[in-house]
Amino acid sequence: MTNRKFKPFEKGEKTLDKQFYSAEEVRGLIDEHVKEALGAAGTEWERRLASEKEEAVKLASMSAEERAQAEMDRRQKAFDDERSRFMSERMEFEAAKELSKQGLSVSFAKMVAGADERETAENVEIFKKEFLRCVEAALADRLKGRTPSIGSAEQSGASDPFLQGLLG
Repeated sequence: MTNRKFKPFEKGEKTLDKQFYSAEEVRGLIDEHVKEALGAAGTEWERRLASEKEEAVKLASMSAEERAQAEMDRRQKAFDDERSRFMSERMEFEAAKELSKQGLSVSFAKMVAGADERETAENVEIFKKEFLRCVEAALADRLKGRTPSIGSAEQSGASDPFLQGLLG
């Protein structure tokens, strides 16, 4: 399903031209969208089912000891994946804390999160230095004024008809 609240129509999508629809037309539109959603979900289900069948065939051909080893490997992989997700979330949290402490926006936490706390702190320091350097450069560029032109009144008044009338 697509969330139309934040996303405009994509190319190839049908737009609804009518303002009012009969109950049959609404049912037809709903059925059409449900079929699309079920089709997309169905392919995912079929892929998962095929993967599980393949795994079951492999396990059936293994000895009891091999099955136990395969189960232990599967659990270890799941544990490692979960631990990895936890550590990345933790480092993102640590980065957000450090950014907040440094007076920077926490929205940069994902970018500066490292593999461990030391690397995250170093990334925050590097980010802070570069961010402040860029801000100072942009500020200096904006505050930079034009150099006033230095010339005599006669030279500058030569092209100004108003000054020619006063002087002439």
